Amino acid sequence: MIQDHSSLMEGKRKFLFCADSEGARSLYILVRQAMDENVPFDFQIFSEESEEGFVDEWFSQQKMGAYLYISGKADFVKRMQGEAIKAGFSEHDWQLLTIGSAKKRLVCCTCHSESEVEDETHVTCIHCGQELEVSDHYSRRLDAYLGYVSIK
Repeated sequence: MIQDHSSLMEGKRKFLFCADSEGARSLYILVRQAMDENVPFDFQIFSEESEEGFVDEWFSQQKMGAYLYISGKADFVKRMQGEAIKAGFSEHDWQLLTIGSAKKRLVCCTCHSESEVEDETHVTCIHCGQELEVSDHYSRRLDAYLGYVSIK
């Protein structure tokens, strides 16, 4: 799940800060806090997609207790989240901060078709025409949010 704010987790062995050029600034307070508390951390800023080649090795070399912060544009956060999952991180091992608007996949509760939405709270299903309310119920299996029938 993508969060819109971050906090430094207590009791973690090491922090991994991972950002694109857009998201680096948003991690500044957390990095500063880790430095002040003398907690081990790594901080990687990726300016281009081609620089991300070592991420799988970097993630897979981490020991249990490592905690990951990913910050950047939606596509960057999604790619890093996928790499973290492949390396064995779970949703309890990270915080995600998306800069700018992010498209969400939405599943219609009536016809079960998928569509994409941004910041809308109410949409019309493009497949069946049902008025939907975008919920915060997220399915990891579908990587999508559920759209409930809108009640007027």
